[in-house]
Amino acid sequence: AGALVGTPGSRGAVTGTARIVRGPGDFARVLPGDVLVCPFTDPAWTPLLRIAAGVVTETGGVLSHAAIVAREHAIPAVLGVPDVTSRLRDGALVTVDGTAGTVTTT
Repeated sequence: AGALVGTPGSRGAVTGTARIVRGPGDFARVLPGDVLVCPFTDPAWTPLLRIAAGVVTETGGVLSHAAIVAREHAIPAVLGVPDVTSRLRDGALVTVDGTAGTVTTT
C-alpha cells in the first residue's frame, strides 16, 4: 500500500508491529517495540509511549500530547493521519518516519 501521510511530530524512523489501541481497554496488548496506532493520546497513555517504538495518531499536531511525549522519549511520531486505526491492520509490520510524516506497511 502507499504511504499514509500525516504531520511529522518527532524525528526518526522505526519499523515495528502496528498495535491498534482505541482506548484503555487495549493498553495491555501493547508490547515493547510495538508501534502505537491510536485516535489520540492523553496523560493516561504516557506509560504506553515509554515502551512503544513509535506512535501514529488520527488527530493532533506538533503540540499534541503524543508529539511532546514522543519527543521526550525520542521515538518517531506521525500525527493527524485520518482514519489510521481502520486503515492499518493490527499486527502489520509498519515503518513510521517521524521526519517525513509518513507511515508505510512493509
